Amino acid sequence: MIASMTPAPASTGLDWDDLRIALAIAESGTLSGAAISLHISHPTLSRRLQRMERRLGTRLFERMPIGLRPTTAGEEVRELALRLRDDIAALERHIGGRDEGNVGTVRLTAPDAVSEYLLPNVLRTLCSTHPQLQIDLLVSNDVLPLARRTADIALRVTSKPAESLRGRQVGAVAMAVYASRQLLPRDRQALPGAPWIGFDASLACSGPGVWLARNVPESAVRFRANTLLGAAQAVKSGIGFGVLPCFVGQSLAGVDQVGEPISELSQPLWLLMHADTASIPRVRAASAALAAEIKKASGLLTGYGSSERDQAAQHA
Repeated sequence: MIASMTPAPASTGLDWDDLRIALAIAESGTLSGAAISLHISHPTLSRRLQRMERRLGTRLFERMPIGLRPTTAGEEVRELALRLRDDIAALERHIGGRDEGNVGTVRLTAPDAVSEYLLPNVLRTLCSTHPQLQIDLLVSNDVLPLARRTADIALRVTSKPAESLRGRQVGAVAMAVYASRQLLPRDRQALPGAPWIGFDASLACSGPGVWLARNVPESAVRFRANTLLGAAQAVKSGIGFGVLPCFVGQSLAGVDQVGEPISELSQPLWLLMHADTASIPRVRAASAALAAEIKKASGLLTGYGSSERDQAAQHA
């Protein structure tokens, strides 16, 4: 029999390699047979077993004339290793090949305005043409969901995407002044002294906020919003003129664009991914489909195209 073991200092616990060794010895009944099945040398296997037993402070195998027989502790380790091996094999069968085809869940994150006004039609087409994909949409203006790996693809309006991310510019988001038709004169120009929609401190340093500070008297600002969605609803309700992304303004019923898009406020729209997920087929398929559909909406993004609202009105 193997000599009694001296209790060892506190261990870091068993890992799968330890369990795999114990299982191989139990199944083969000899060190040499286990060494062959594990493709390691007999001396190395012997040292690993001794180290494992010292760490556990108990014998796992008794030496018999015909080989090794598990002790009670060894039998418990063998049963655990066997269960884990079966569970691992079942898991491999369950997920095997999942990333080898355009099948599965793709997590997409986008800002609230993009999610509300641009993505519905884009995602409708994507889900129709790629029924094997499931899209999970996380609406967030925070840049962290992608960094935290809680999303696979991010749509972001920015001129400086993070260098750690891979991606491509899929469009340019223009901004213009919009107003409810009930506020507009026949020439559709902003009236001197007309009421305006402004932004609170959280958006005051944004492009639209800076433009308003330079071009609109403070006294003309009658309402402030802390989100673009809030500003859009205020414009739609007729509270005042407001600066909105063109894809938002052109989607609002009863609202018209006032003048040309403001060139200095145009921002790139990026489709971003982590380098380690960009090559996954389902993510790649969703990315390509999103880019293609957003490209079709370029007129809406730039302020020089018609929205579905206008197209429907023309055919009414």
